[in-house]
Amino acid sequence: MPEVRNVSSQTALMEEIHMDTTVLVVGGGWHGMKVAYELACIGYQVVLIENGTSIGGKAPSDHLVSTSEQELSVLLKKVKDHEAIEVLASTRLVALSGVPGDFRVRLEQDGQALEKAAGAVVVALEAERVPMLEAYRLNPGENALSQSQLERMLDSPEEKDRFCGEDSKDVLFLVGLQQEGNPLVMERALRSAIELQDTGGCQATILVGNVKLAHDGLETLYKQSRERGVLYFKLRESPLITQNGLNFQIKFFDGVLHSDVELTPDVLVVEEAIRPHPQAPDLARVLRIDTDPEGFFQPDNVHYLPVRSNREGIYVIGSARQSSNLRHGWSDVQNAVLAVRQLLGEGKSLVPREKAKIHRGKCTICLTCFRVCPHGAIYWDNRAVISPVACQGCGICASECPMDAIQLVDYRDDQIEAQIFELGNINSNTPQIIAFCCQNSAYEAGQMARLFGSSLPEGLQMIKVPCAGKVDVDYILKAFQAGADGVLVLACHKDNCKSQQGNTFAEWRVEDATRMLAEVGLETERLRFITLASNMPVEFVRITREIEDKLREMGPSPMKKQALAKTAS
Repeated sequence: MPEVRNVSSQTALMEEIHMDTTVLVVGGGWHGMKVAYELACIGYQVVLIENGTSIGGKAPSDHLVSTSEQELSVLLKKVKDHEAIEVLASTRLVALSGVPGDFRVRLEQDGQALEKAAGAVVVALEAERVPMLEAYRLNPGENALSQSQLERMLDSPEEKDRFCGEDSKDVLFLVGLQQEGNPLVMERALRSAIELQDTGGCQATILVGNVKLAHDGLETLYKQSRERGVLYFKLRESPLITQNGLNFQIKFFDGVLHSDVELTPDVLVVEEAIRPHPQAPDLARVLRIDTDPEGFFQPDNVHYLPVRSNREGIYVIGSARQSSNLRHGWSDVQNAVLAVRQLLGEGKSLVPREKAKIHRGKCTICLTCFRVCPHGAIYWDNRAVISPVACQGCGICASECPMDAIQLVDYRDDQIEAQIFELGNINSNTPQIIAFCCQNSAYEAGQMARLFGSSLPEGLQMIKVPCAGKVDVDYILKAFQAGADGVLVLACHKDNCKSQQGNTFAEWRVEDATRMLAEVGLETERLRFITLASNMPVEFVRITREIEDKLREMGPSPMKKQALAKTAS
C-alpha cells in the first residue's frame, strides 16, 4: 500500500477582531436596491452608490416576468425611506484599500471626493442589453426592430393595436445566430412571439441557432409557443439577409426539408446581446476581482458560486456576475445577504491569529506577494502584512517570495521537506514516486482510490499541499535529491482552482524545473504536471500507474543512485 503523509496541522490560536458592519452596494438598479434593503432590514448600515442621476429606472422586460412595476415601485420607496440606507447618486467608486471587515473606500460624487469605511462590498451593476442589428448587417427602421423596441411597442395598447390591427404581418425573429444562444434572450423572443400569435393578426416565425431552454419554465413556454402556431427553423449558420428599403429577403438551408428556403417577412425582430455594464472593467480593476471572458464579475469557477469573488468580503450578484433576470437575481440577493452576515456577524469575528508568518527581517517590500495574491489578502506598513480574514492559505505568496520570507503556519517549508526526505525504501526496485497533491482535488481523489481498495503503485508517496500553487521548484528538485524516480504535481483543472491561479503557478514552476532537469541530464519524462478533480479516483490510479510503468522502462533515476551512494557512505 502506498504511503500517505500529512503535514501535522497546528492548532491555530484564535483572536477576536472588530468588523465594520457598513456594507457598500455598487449599483442602484433593482438588484442593488433589493440587496441594500434586505441588508438594512437585518441591521446593517448600507451605502448605496449609483453612477447615474437616480436609482431605479425602467426595468427591462425580462425583469417583469417575475415581478410587477408596482412591486418595484414599492421597493424603490422603501429604499429611499429606510434610515439605514444612504443613497449616493452620481457617484462612482474610484479606490478601495484595506481588508474584509475594514475596507477603506474612496468615492467621487460630482467631482467631489468622499471617504467611507465598509466591512463588505456587494457589486450589483446591471448588465446592458445591446441591439444586434449591426451584427446582422441591418439598418434600423420601422420594420427592423430590436427585441426591446418590439417589447415597448407591445407594452403600449395604442401601438400594439396599430401594429397588429393593420394588415396581417409575418414577423420573423432572429435568435442565437450571431452570438452563443442564451436562455434569457430565448425567453424574450418566446414571450413576444406568443403575444403576437395570440393577436390573430400576426404570424411569428423564429430562426434560431441552438434553442436554449435551460431556465425554469422555458421548456413549457417553448411547447406553448408551438401549440399557438409559432414556426421554428433551426439553422446551423446565419441566413443570408438582403434588405432593400422596407423589403427583406431571407435565404437559408433547412436541414429538415433538405432544401433551400426563402422568406420575405414584413418585420424583422433582432435579438439583443447581454453585456456587462460599461463600468465593469474599471470597477474590476479597482476592486482587484477577476472577470469571465465576457467581462462579467465572476469567473466560471465552481468554488465561487453562487455569489463570491476571488476576494473575501466582495460579492457579486445578479447580472453583474452573469446574464440574469430578476427572478434569478433575487436568489443571488438572499445568498449575498447570508454571506455578508456570515462574514460580519454583529461586528466581531473569531479568526486564526495567523495563517501565514512573515519574517520581517527578510521582507524587502518588493511587493511580489501583493501582486500574486489572488485573494487581495496582503497589504503593508513598513513590511508586508497578511490579513487573517482575507487569507485563504493557498501558499502562492510563500512560494513566489524571492526572499523566502513567508511561511504558512500549517505547511512550512521544513515540514514539507521533512516529508520529502522520508521517502520510502529507495533500495527497492519498485519505482519511487512523490506526488504533490492539491488538497482540494488530487489528494481527495487519491484518498478515495485508497478507500476503494484500488491498486496504487507501491512506491507512491502522496504529499498534501493546500494548493498546487504552494509547490515550488525547490520541492521538486529536493524530491529527486531524496531519491525519487519520478515526481508528479497534481493540480485542479483549469478554472477550477479555489485560488483561481494556483494551478497556473504550479504549471509554470514545473516547466522551470523541467528545464533545470534537462540541463543536468535528467530525463524530463520523470516530472509531470497533471490536472484532475476530487471525484476522479479512477483517473488518479491510471495516472500514477502510467508513470510507474514509464519509470520501470527508464530505470532508476541517476540522482537516486547518488542518494544511495551518499546513504551507504
